[in-house]
Amino acid sequence: MTKYIFSLCLLLVSLPSFAVVPETSSITPYINLAAIQKLSKTDTWKKLLVYEPSGFLGAKVESAILTKDFFLAPDGRTNPEAELLATIHAFSKPVGSDPDSHAQCRFPARYQWLKSELGLTDESVTPIHCPEFSEWSEYGDAKSLSIIFASGYLGNPASYYGHTLLKLNSKDKDRTQLLDTSVNFGAIVEDGEDPVSYIFKGLLGGYKGGFSHAEYYFHNQNYGELELRDLWEYELDLTPEQVDFVLAHTWEVMGKEYQYFFLNKNCSFRLGELLEIIDGVKANPDNDFWVIPQSQILELDKATFNGEPLVKTITFHPSRQFRLYNRFHTLQDRHKSMVAEAIANPQILNTDIFQSERMDDRFSILDTLLDYYQFIGQTASEDDEYAIEQAYHNVLAHRYTLPPGGNNPTYEKPVSPDEGRDPSLIQLGLSYDDDLGGGMTLNVRPAYYDSLDGGAEHAEFGELIMGQVELSMFDSKVILDGVDFVSIQSLSTEATGLVGDGYDSWRLKAGLQPVRPGCSETCLTLQLEGDRGYTAMATNDLALSGLVGAAVRDNKQGAGNLEGRITVNAVARISEQINALFEYQHKKQIDGSRSDLNSFRFDTRYQISKNLDLRFSYEHEESDEVTVLFGHYW
Repeated sequence: MTKYIFSLCLLLVSLPSFAVVPETSSITPYINLAAIQKLSKTDTWKKLLVYEPSGFLGAKVESAILTKDFFLAPDGRTNPEAELLATIHAFSKPVGSDPDSHAQCRFPARYQWLKSELGLTDESVTPIHCPEFSEWSEYGDAKSLSIIFASGYLGNPASYYGHTLLKLNSKDKDRTQLLDTSVNFGAIVEDGEDPVSYIFKGLLGGYKGGFSHAEYYFHNQNYGELELRDLWEYELDLTPEQVDFVLAHTWEVMGKEYQYFFLNKNCSFRLGELLEIIDGVKANPDNDFWVIPQSQILELDKATFNGEPLVKTITFHPSRQFRLYNRFHTLQDRHKSMVAEAIANPQILNTDIFQSERMDDRFSILDTLLDYYQFIGQTASEDDEYAIEQAYHNVLAHRYTLPPGGNNPTYEKPVSPDEGRDPSLIQLGLSYDDDLGGGMTLNVRPAYYDSLDGGAEHAEFGELIMGQVELSMFDSKVILDGVDFVSIQSLSTEATGLVGDGYDSWRLKAGLQPVRPGCSETCLTLQLEGDRGYTAMATNDLALSGLVGAAVRDNKQGAGNLEGRITVNAVARISEQINALFEYQHKKQIDGSRSDLNSFRFDTRYQISKNLDLRFSYEHEESDEVTVLFGHYW
């Protein structure tokens, strides 16, 4: 008997002082059980507190959440056991005048999990009704959860790679899904932050980030209508209890501050953490360096849970731009011209020319005009807004004079993000240079796509590259051929050509580039490039572009500081497996440091499988270089 009492005393002494409660307390047995079972070391508890490895070789842990009131123990951010014991103790406290401030209401996921793990009874810990959480979580009426993927948007550095958010799907069939609650994670950025500062501060963790919630129509309007980004909805196959657990944890971290990192600890990663609170669910890819929204979608698509696919259904929600382009391109050429004429002269809708058209054709022309005015109105200046609104109402009035009818045009569903290849690329190949002879080439592109492998799930014929490194080896000497910090190309290949929707195209590039081709020694210089031009679609599979631009660089080996250039290129989709690119550049050194240069480049890509390709490249600039590369996407 003396030995038993001594062991129990040792157990109580080992607990933090705030966890020792009077023997008469009904919670004491559960606190002791928590210490015995070492629940604080379980994966679920670490996920609930968002603990991450820290210290030398990750021997310690520290929560990713910076907000102090997320923790109930003074050292709870770094001490899982102390936080667990403080949590159990806080759950047993009596409720005050504000039930929403009680620990059970602030941390409903912790409460659900500990109640299950410890077998807490209503007599030991009195359940508390939480009005705010109950209302937010739709009183348990959310039938399922969906991940929403917004396609990449080249107009905003924060959205280059796309974006993901979480949506609560209501059981109420009579309510539009636009009123469903959606959850978003993002960086907290001051208004007016320039793109360059955003990129560098985002890479280095210079921003705080956090979860926020809003009705889904807010994000649908922002992404689909204003930024013209297509939305893909991935509904997950989870039980009602699992849905409730995810929502409870989401409520706990809502509004709490994290440190935001653009490449890895970003919107997709933190959203994936919410889902991975469920044992057996894997949402984030195994990559510590970068987590791209599409890579998370690929992970979810192949994930299984309880022997079944985690993703239950996939739904495409086209953007305003997609709907306009689809409707416009289905018109006959004569009706396309009539749309353009009606924009220039709205009175044509009152003429016999328009009235003589078939009723279905009048439906199509007017509906296209309605889409057009809503499309350009999203980005119009304040001076133009009134005129656009008046033109829209004029078309709407004509539409109301017609009898009910008209059909939405059918469209071919585009390739979804889950069908695409993996976002990173490594290439190994052989090359021959007139000056250097034969050698080997190694290219590594962490993300994302170029004009030859930018599939339908990306900006067609565009380019978005970050962190690409190119190496070659000639005569056992390794040469750093170039580093692309960022390279962006936007070609408006799907434009209608109507007023306000032209074929403007542009390029931006920053990195380390050789001052002359075929350098046998290090001759890289920091270079910034920019081009602006026009793209025309000769056919649906051939884009022709002309651009005028300049490059600014550090003067090295007499290369000069400023270069102007004219670029002409053509990108062609020859077949489902073969794409080709031809590019010509005339470069003029503005400061006259060296003679003008003409360069030619021809690339072709053969897709072996979704994640394998073979490329052939020929480049001429003072010398000729031929390269054959085998590529693997990962």
